[in-house]
Amino acid sequence: MCPTPTPSEESSKFEGFIGRLRSGQIALGLFEALPEVMFWLKDETGIIIFANRACSDVLRSKPENLVGKTDHDLYPRAMADVYQSDDKKVFRTGKAMHNKLELLTRPGGAIEWRMASKIPLFDLNDTVIGTAGISRRLEHGEGPPLPTPHRAISELIDHVNEHLEEPITVQDLAQRASMSVSSLERRFRQYLGTTPKRYLVHARIAAACDLLLNTTLSIGQIASSLTYQEHASFTRAFASVMHMSPKDYRQFYR
Repeated sequence: MCPTPTPSEESSKFEGFIGRLRSGQIALGLFEALPEVMFWLKDETGIIIFANRACSDVLRSKPENLVGKTDHDLYPRAMADVYQSDDKKVFRTGKAMHNKLELLTRPGGAIEWRMASKIPLFDLNDTVIGTAGISRRLEHGEGPPLPTPHRAISELIDHVNEHLEEPITVQDLAQRASMSVSSLERRFRQYLGTTPKRYLVHARIAAACDLLLNTTLSIGQIASSLTYQEHASFTRAFASVMHMSPKDYRQFYR
């Protein structure tokens, strides 16, 4: 029987193999083969130095045309400010940001739910010199999307999507799922990286984005249809997700 390699031997073998590879083969090659996963590299100033085909598909621009650009060249200012703030935090702390739930509007008005993750990039002296990020589109079913491996609460999520015109509460969801509020909170954090309350907001704002771009309803009518009793509370909720007002969103994407 062959002896089992020790952890140090396995680590040494891995490092030796990686050291023999030409730089960039794994990440760049594999991420080009993932059509739904946006992948990019940025330097310390936030300038894009690489973007894969998925990025160009979402932004409707050739990958080479994205190089040298910043988020402010590609997105509305308020949204770009948030993306840049995340980059700066990763760069400053040297710590990764994993699975941040975001809504992204594609050119033409399509709404996508995405999970974004970012990591710091270090040089040979362990100094952070840039960041790398991915943004993966969550799978779409009949209702809002769920990560593929986690379907245990799909019926609950479909219920939310089908009853956005009703004042659903977290307590309602817990009762429907036959679990405590605390258990529901844990499930949502595990599967969606957010709380039930925040998910309800995201679901309604996703519906609002569609109504803003594809109907002539007033902002007040849209707010009312999604159970917001006050225009101001709807505007605050919308801005907390999309980083701009409903009015600005409609004007920018139209």
